[in-house]
Amino acid sequence: MRRTLTFAAVLCAGWAGDAQAANLAVIKSPPTILELAVLLVTIAAIAVGYQLLGSLKGGYLSRSWQLFIGGFGVIALSQIAKLLHTFEIVSLPVWLAPMLLVGGVGVLFYGVFQTKRILG
Repeated sequence: MRRTLTFAAVLCAGWAGDAQAANLAVIKSPPTILELAVLLVTIAAIAVGYQLLGSLKGGYLSRSWQLFIGGFGVIALSQIAKLLHTFEIVSLPVWLAPMLLVGGVGVLFYGVFQTKRILG
C-alpha cells in the first residue's frame, strides 16, 4: 500500500510539473467568486431538497420538490459551464450557460406553479 501511494505521489508530482500556471486574477475576480458562491448555494439547495423529498415519502408535494431539485440542478450545471469557460478549461459556446440558467429558472417557476396548484 505504501509503495502504491509513493508511486502515485511521484507520478502526480511529475505530471503537475508540466501544468500551466493558473490565472490568479481571473480566479479572484468578483464575478468568478459570485459564480462560485451561486454554485455552492445551488448544491446546498439540492442537498436540502433531497432531505425534504425523502421526508415527504410520495405525498402531494413530492412532484413539486422533484421540480425544485431539477431546477437547482440545471442552475448548478449553468454555473459549472460558466466556470469551465471562465477558467478556460473547456471552450463552450457563449449562449450555453445563459440558456441553461433560463431553463433552470423556468423549471423552478413550474415547481412554484405546481405547488400553488396543489395548495390552492
